[in-house]
Amino acid sequence: MARSHGESAPKTYVRDGQWPDAVLQADAPASAHYAQEVARRLATAMQRLPISNRELAKLAGVSHPTIGSVLNGDRYADLRTLANLEMALKSDLYPPGMHRRLNAH
Repeated sequence: MARSHGESAPKTYVRDGQWPDAVLQADAPASAHYAQEVARRLATAMQRLPISNRELAKLAGVSHPTIGSVLNGDRYADLRTLANLEMALKSDLYPPGMHRRLNAH
């Protein structure tokens, strides 16, 4: 998993509600917003198939605890993990244009 460079786990920035559908704190870093959207997209893709953490882990070549940590907001997904998950799921997980949405606020 990627190093956080001093940032807390994404879910620690929740202001209201439950991760990943929560409202984040106003001062949450951009990376927490990205992690939240990745977690949402990952959960949706897994439900659509349907596929378990363990099954996906085997297909993607990542550990099932890593998948759980990304889904739960405990960790930020690194690029290798993100790429492997997208390839295994045949689904976009990275949120394009997120920077525009965040800069609009």
